[in-house]
Amino acid sequence: MPMKEQFGENDWKNLVSLPYAVSMTVMAAAPSILGAWGETKAMVQEPPKLAAASGSELVSLVSADMQPNAKDLIKEQQNLMKQDQMGYRSRTIEACKSAAAALSAVPPDEAEAYKKWLLQIGEKVAEAAKEHGVVVSDPEKAALDEIAGALGLPA
Repeated sequence: MPMKEQFGENDWKNLVSLPYAVSMTVMAAAPSILGAWGETKAMVQEPPKLAAASGSELVSLVSADMQPNAKDLIKEQQNLMKQDQMGYRSRTIEACKSAAAALSAVPPDEAEAYKKWLLQIGEKVAEAAKEHGVVVSDPEKAALDEIAGALGLPA
């Protein structure tokens, strides 16, 4: 069975939109007017770069689905954040937990590759702009640790 067909429609949509949700959650953890450009640029450019380096069939499929829809997927996440800024991070964490559960349908190495790719995207976004002179601020580290925990990865 092809990799994509091992997921239901909602699970696949979650896997495809989650890189942007994670990115925006990290950006919101330590908002920076000056850093917004760099972080937004990383949110758009890093997923395909990291996907190409991952060697994962699943990550490549998800990335391929993301690219033509990137503007719409990002706008969807922006709208979700505007609707519920306080609950947005919790929603992202729940989406990570849901993705981790859905990934049990694929071989463990593919599930692990997706989780690590997702966390790497968040890390690249965090590193894209310094806040208070540090590469990754404490609030960003806390968000990344929470995301890692939800995915079942070590912080």
